[in-house]
Amino acid sequence: MQQFRLPRLTVPTFTPMTPDGELDLDKIPAYARLLSQSGVRSVFVCGSTGEFPSLSLDERRRVLEAWCQARADGLIDTVTAHVGTCCLKDTILLARHAVQKCNADAVASVAPWYFPIDQIDATVELLAKVAAECDGKPFYYYHIPMFTNSKLDVAQLMRRAAALVPNLVGLKFTDSSLSQLAACSEVVAPDGRQMQAIIGLDDLTLPARSVGVLDGIGASYNLIPDVVNSLADSFDSGNLSTARSESSRIRSLFEAISSAVEGYGMVSLLKITMSLMRMDLGPPRLPLKPLNSPARIILEQRLKFDGFLARDEAQEKLA
Repeated sequence: MQQFRLPRLTVPTFTPMTPDGELDLDKIPAYARLLSQSGVRSVFVCGSTGEFPSLSLDERRRVLEAWCQARADGLIDTVTAHVGTCCLKDTILLARHAVQKCNADAVASVAPWYFPIDQIDATVELLAKVAAECDGKPFYYYHIPMFTNSKLDVAQLMRRAAALVPNLVGLKFTDSSLSQLAACSEVVAPDGRQMQAIIGLDDLTLPARSVGVLDGIGASYNLIPDVVNSLADSFDSGNLSTARSESSRIRSLFEAISSAVEGYGMVSLLKITMSLMRMDLGPPRLPLKPLNSPARIILEQRLKFDGFLARDEAQEKLA
């Protein structure tokens, strides 16, 4: 197949919801337009940021259809459909829908997290079955061991999969091991396909570049795309001082979010941060908890204090 690569910045989309936790797909055109105006026109749909384990199969289909309609309307360029589940039959159904109904540009799948797979051959067999349903579309493995509890050598896994899965083109690498990331980026299939390693941890956007990984899928691209684009441009032009400064800014955002309030998951915090900074996409769905009013106020004040939201005059006088 022709070599395929996702662009250097891809946004893992939030799933818009109403206050009572139902899908709010009418917001997706405006959301897509907001991303495009920020210089990000590639989306990763129904990943962890999009709360995919909390969505029904029908809801995941509807969310993907809405994003592919946004692409048809010229609001974005590239749609990657995440189709992973714990049930192979369900994953295959989602993969077929992504390709046959939505004509997604690429398909990705996480390995099952219950039961976690402890054998490389079994993982490769599963990925091969899903990829075979994608009609030759580019296929990515979504590596996120913090949730799948995978202890496998992912570079070895990718080497075997690249030899057996003809439309495998890379992986979304959401882990902190730069050595494993580098090893994955060096995998070449027997037919010459160079695997595209994509970093999935925002605070490693710059460190990943030190091992040659220039592409990312990160939640912060929703929130501060100008900073992430500046980091990438600065690194590419050799301006490492600015790149390090922008990397520090990304870390500061996550520190502000995670330290402001306790008892909430990161996706809950990121989604409310999105509503405070850029666009209201509603609350997360149970089992994730929406922030109560006091927690929301604390988070808002922390974001203002750290310069991610405009301060009011009273705050300026107290600072």
